[in-house]
Amino acid sequence: MSLWIIYIALLLAAVGALIVIILGIIGTYLIIVGRFMRYSPPVPSSGKVKNKMLQDAAEYLSNKSGLEIVDLGSGWGTLLLPLARQFPHHRFVGYELSFLPYYVSKFRTRHLTNLQIVRQDFYEANLASADLLFCFLLPDEMRKCGDNLLPSLKSEALIYVNRFVFPNIKPDRTVSFGSEYETFYVYRLDRTGHE
Repeated sequence: MSLWIIYIALLLAAVGALIVIILGIIGTYLIIVGRFMRYSPPVPSSGKVKNKMLQDAAEYLSNKSGLEIVDLGSGWGTLLLPLARQFPHHRFVGYELSFLPYYVSKFRTRHLTNLQIVRQDFYEANLASADLLFCFLLPDEMRKCGDNLLPSLKSEALIYVNRFVFPNIKPDRTVSFGSEYETFYVYRLDRTGHE
């Protein structure tokens, strides 16, 4: 009977040590990622929102050629990658500062000549030639983006915004699947204005 108690105690000690190691690895990862992450963390869109945005964007791109599509905070490349494959006659650019998502998306997109993933602050980029933009940024970044980037865009630019709106600008269209997290907004700069 006492051997079972020893075995159980050893097992519990091993499980406890494993939990401490896992928490240490997670903590270290978050500290390292936090040092490289200056803006919004990479958060994937919900499946419904992603699929509907891709469908809408594909309809917009299908009868056009030579457009520039930009993702501000492109994360793992889940929006740009399928579109770049489907529309090789358009140019796609993703801006991503976070270390791990940048390198993963660079690897995933390495064979696509019409898709470029850039590790750069998009506020320092020239977006004047962008025809369609995607962004899923936190509210403070949406405010900064609205103040600093929107005035430099083409007047006919189309913008898909996931979850958080531009303050003081009405979206042209809202698409919701029943929750705030599953909502995106479409802005047409030629048909919207500051309130």
